Amino acid sequence: MGAQETWEVPVVDALDRERTLVVTVSDGRVAVVPPPGEGFYLPAQSVWQLHEAVRAAAIVAMRANGTRVAG
Repeated sequence: MGAQETWEVPVVDALDRERTLVVTVSDGRVAVVPPPGEGFYLPAQSVWQLHEAVRAAAIVAMRANGTRVAG
């Protein structure tokens, strides 16, 4: 596996339990997979981690689809 294809972002569920949000790339598509349950909170630091994970996953997906990536 060349490029990273899975990123984990820490989140907190409604009962204040630590969980993990997963960002992954499969078949040139980006998936954001929430932890079990109906909702979660993103601690401030996790917002930036989610941003970076989604951006990196989009770059991997674009390359997998043969799309030119700027920057």
